[in-house]
Amino acid sequence: MGLHSTQETWSTLKHLPFAVLLHDTQSQTYQANAHAQTLFDLNTNSPLTENDFNHLTLINPLSKIIFSIKSLFNDYLLPHTSNQILIEKQGNTFLLNVRLAHVNESLSMLVFELIKNNVNEEYNFDKVISNISTDLIDIQIDDIDKHIDYALKAIGTVANADRSYLFRFNKNNTKISNTHEWVNEGILPFKDTLQDVPKSALPYFFSLMNDTYLFRVNDTSTLPKAALSEKIEFEQQEIKSVLCIGLRYEKELVGFIGCDSVKEYREWTDLDLIRLKLVGEILTNAFKNIDYRKKLELAQQQLITANKKLNE
Repeated sequence: MGLHSTQETWSTLKHLPFAVLLHDTQSQTYQANAHAQTLFDLNTNSPLTENDFNHLTLINPLSKIIFSIKSLFNDYLLPHTSNQILIEKQGNTFLLNVRLAHVNESLSMLVFELIKNNVNEEYNFDKVISNISTDLIDIQIDDIDKHIDYALKAIGTVANADRSYLFRFNKNNTKISNTHEWVNEGILPFKDTLQDVPKSALPYFFSLMNDTYLFRVNDTSTLPKAALSEKIEFEQQEIKSVLCIGLRYEKELVGFIGCDSVKEYREWTDLDLIRLKLVGEILTNAFKNIDYRKKLELAQQQLITANKKLNE
């Protein structure tokens, strides 16, 4: 396609009422309309090169991989599908929806929609962990639920999960229940249906949990035949990827914390694993403190009762 034809196409597209980037694969140049120039701090109307985008950092919110503007057109998106990206500029981070369309053999167009402005705090995991730790250090029994809910929402948001949850065993360590759950917008909750689930119903899952305290699956459809029960359960909940960390108390598995991806498959990273482990350890320590406090209160009450009897 010649330069004249490209400019004719752009003369129409540039007036669209949202941020648009046009890429010409023949000349390896880009065109940005007024909305895109404002969004990306671009100061020229002339055709742009890849170097004009060097002040931006483009990040995959799931894998945290950094990529170039060129790969955004070529590799990152599938035609006619929506995806999300993070863009950092001038110390701020923005979450965008992106849609790719092929205009013709040499022209591709990206349309951007701003979802959330300045999401630095959500993606600053150090701050999230600090908040969770502070909340749970001296936690009281009567406000444990709201702090757990905050922790699950925080790890779910930071990990870009669709669900995050906490499961705990009953006293006999034979059944497991979903005690707390956070779900992203538009995701179906399952907490009420996951009560008193026998360990025997998920033998593959608990075999791994007992041995490694870890269940990490990027694609649930690839689970082995031994995990048939788990595979059926995941299909019912539309879970594509799952990551769970076991909670230990005195070397015994007492529950687990986990994240699900429902909308798309996830390649769980080591960073996701570390983050979930940290939150799990914080929750375990909080439960230990509560258990210790209960035992102390019981001992104090027994002492008061014994002193009364002694006085009598």
